[in-house]
Amino acid sequence: MNWTDLPKEINEDFVSYKGDYDFPQYLSDEKEWVNFKHKNFEDNIEIFEPFLIMELYRFIPYFEGKHVKFHPLNMPYIKIRKIEIVGFVIDVTEDPKYYEYHVDDGTGNIIIYYEKEDFKRAALRRKKIDTKYNKCAKNIDIKSLKTQKCPKHLPNPRPKFIYSPETSISDIAIFEHNWSLETNNGTLGRKLKRCAHVHAVGYCTFDFMYTKKSSEEITCEDLFNAKLYFLANRITCISEHKYNKILLLWINTVVRRRYDENLNEAASSSKT
Repeated sequence: MNWTDLPKEINEDFVSYKGDYDFPQYLSDEKEWVNFKHKNFEDNIEIFEPFLIMELYRFIPYFEGKHVKFHPLNMPYIKIRKIEIVGFVIDVTEDPKYYEYHVDDGTGNIIIYYEKEDFKRAALRRKKIDTKYNKCAKNIDIKSLKTQKCPKHLPNPRPKFIYSPETSISDIAIFEHNWSLETNNGTLGRKLKRCAHVHAVGYCTFDFMYTKKSSEEITCEDLFNAKLYFLANRITCISEHKYNKILLLWINTVVRRRYDENLNEAASSSKT
């Protein structure tokens, strides 16, 4: 069975107007990403880029050994590897091994799986950092702070350190700023909740929902029963401001570069 054949669960008369829809031929033969389609590649290339969630559902799956990998439509020489996404957490569930974050970025939604063991390691790292700073707060090394620039704002939220009375506000600001950098503004090792904004790095993969699948190729019937999800190596909580900034940056740069055929013309006209 070819993956463009109709799965057995779909009847041939499912189209409203007969003759207007030829399922095996419905896919375009155009290359998906315009910034690559006019280039000739002798070898495979690997992509490590940010994506909108809606783009993940346009990937074409294939087997590489026993693992499911992806490439853009009609571009099998491009191997999609590590991926970055951002999203707004709309629900949180868990099973014995994973935390499951249901996220939406305004273009689509997906479930991010994050191993509980990874979270435990992050929580332990956070505990060690807090212990170190709690100990140093009572006797801050003023000389080491003098070489650092004082930040304009104190971190929010602030850590609850206890300082000696003679500690200046500028030294406290630098000290807490360093703590903020090491703990991702206090979010390292903290459980994610609904309505949080997150940035995740990882890989797409399929859950074939306990159905028997071929070990050589992925068919349309496999895809009909499969569920796409995101397996995160790292997931961090970010502010709404940073989330909006990242999403807008991606849309205007890497995402636009993949799909805008007139991008080079627009860039040239803006310079003149």
